[in-house]
Formats: sequence, C-alpha cells, structure tokens
Amino acid sequence: MENNNFFELIHNAELFNDATMTLFMKKFNMNVNISQILALSKLKEEGPQKTSSLALSLGYTSGAITKLTNNLIKEDYIVREQLENDRRVILITITDRGLDVLEEAQKQGRNMRNEVYSVLNTQEVEQLLSIQKKLFERVKYLNTKSR
Repeated sequence: MENNNFFELIHNAELFNDATMTLFMKKFNMNVNISQILALSKLKEEGPQKTSSLALSLGYTSGAITKLTNNLIKEDYIVREQLENDRRVILITITDRGLDVLEEAQKQGRNMRNEVYSVLNTQEVEQLLSIQKKLFERVKYLNTKSR
C-alpha cells in the first residue's frame, strides 16, 4: 500500500461518517444527537448503570459522559437514581420518553440505512461489514500492543 493511500482511506472514512451523521441530523429533527442515541440504546439494552460504566462501554471520557447525561436528563430521556441499599451508588436509567425518542431514532436509522446502502447488494454489505470489523479489531490490537 502506498503511503498516501493510508491517509486517503482515513480521510474517506471521516468524510463518509460526517456526511452520514449530517444527513441523519437533518432528517431526524428531535433534540438528540448520535452520541446520545448510542447512550440511550446502551441503557435500553443493558439496563440501569453507573455513569462511569456507560462512559467506558461507549469509549467516552468522564467529562464527555457528564455533559451527555446532563443533556439527556434535561430532556427527560434519562433519570439518575440512588440505590436503596447503597445511597452512594447512582445509576442512570432510560425513561419512557427516552425509549420513545430512541425508537424514533432507530426507525429513522433504518430508513437511512435503506436509502444510503441501497446502492450495494447484500453480498457487498456483508463484505463491507466484515472488512470494517476486521480493521477495527486490528487497530484495537495495535493500540493495546503499543502501550
């Protein structure tokens, strides 16, 4: 692989991600962004959890997750609750309103997936996913190896 191809690959991936997120935000006119949708999805799938656990699973810093959760609380998409048996532990829980906005976001996401990826056949989509997963695992490995 030529040196300039490496940077072109990264640049094209960034352009695609940015364009896709911009398109989603244009079509999904609710007061929630992609990071918040990912957090809501994680809370729905895994249930209530500590902010630190949510940050770790999503790969966010403590500062980023604090801002994100504060915005979700302000919109009544999540709530903070203390454990009854240990008042020091605070868990974040998705609300019914959060479930509703997540459902709408997922619906819009499915519509966009159909629009964007309709230019690919099933085999091409499977190849793309396989390549992305393979490259992601390789980069994760290299990141842990270089510590």
